[in-house]
Amino acid sequence: MASVRFERVTKKFGEFVAVHDFDLEIRDKEFLVLLGPSGCGKTTTMRMVAGLEEATSGDIYIDADRINDVLPKYRDVAMVFQSYALYPHLTVEDNIGYPLKIRKVPPEEYKRRVSEVARRVELDTMLKRLPKELSGGQRQRVALARAIVRTPRVFLMDEPLSNLDAKLRTQMRAELKHLQHELQVTTIYVTHDQIEAMTLANRVAVMNKGVIEQLGTPREIYNDPRTLFVAGFIGSPSMNLIPGEVKDGVFESAGLRVGGAGRVTIPRAVLGVRPEDALVTAADDAQANLVAPIYSVELTGENTLVSLQLGGRLMTLRADKNFAGQIDQPAGVKIARDRMFLFDADTERRVDFKPEG
Repeated sequence: MASVRFERVTKKFGEFVAVHDFDLEIRDKEFLVLLGPSGCGKTTTMRMVAGLEEATSGDIYIDADRINDVLPKYRDVAMVFQSYALYPHLTVEDNIGYPLKIRKVPPEEYKRRVSEVARRVELDTMLKRLPKELSGGQRQRVALARAIVRTPRVFLMDEPLSNLDAKLRTQMRAELKHLQHELQVTTIYVTHDQIEAMTLANRVAVMNKGVIEQLGTPREIYNDPRTLFVAGFIGSPSMNLIPGEVKDGVFESAGLRVGGAGRVTIPRAVLGVRPEDALVTAADDAQANLVAPIYSVELTGENTLVSLQLGGRLMTLRADKNFAGQIDQPAGVKIARDRMFLFDADTERRVDFKPEG
């Protein structure tokens, strides 16, 4: 197995900087997710490991080996793409075994390795089928098996689940996580889907505009966002971000007033509240932090999403599945004070904040 290390790596396309001064170490056997919106540099970063893109500056290592000038075929990495990229005229068995065939692996070992990998991804009864006879999820498992059969030092996965429907994505996430646990191969996984990142990763690197905004475990990223971008990007529904200002340590906005920022003044501030960290109450609740009219009520099954019209924007909260409020009816909001986040809108960094009174 192997670790992967980036040291001050920059990648430019002409004048456009796709990845800037990038430092990251991916530990041996780790499942690391590069997460971010389209154009943030995550796929370019992974392609530099594969050798499909050349770093403009900086160094990339697999273990102690600097690989910048190593040809892709000698890097011992396996890549799974968004598209299945299967050979339509070859059977499942031949698609899986193709990397072994071109390496001229002896027939007995070829058969053993293909059979073992097919069993691991539950394709052992489908080895004689053609790709056109498979479902989308089965085709993606063939693509995974073809990467696994090589036993590479590093797996690279570029949004491999994005072509699947919601049910298959859920199933394949579980299979991927279990496979990586079994195989113990260092894995770099690229996605814009924060649910995939949260469920699969040992650690998540949240990227924006070619740099890492925050690196940590899924729990750390969710519970302790360091920047405004991370706070708004992670979570479904996303964190409520309420613009306002801080005067002498007190945040004020749209009927909401909360102290706890020391003695600082921030002309443009943002208060962050996750949907599950606030309670919808009666409009006349004396403990409510604010009152606003209900804009929409959406039953999701296990709970209800309630959106309130707050100062020209919506504030979304999770309520009990039996919530019975009506649109345009006023409702109170009681926010968990130890779960508020305060950001400076200009620097986009989090500010020390201990809500009070």
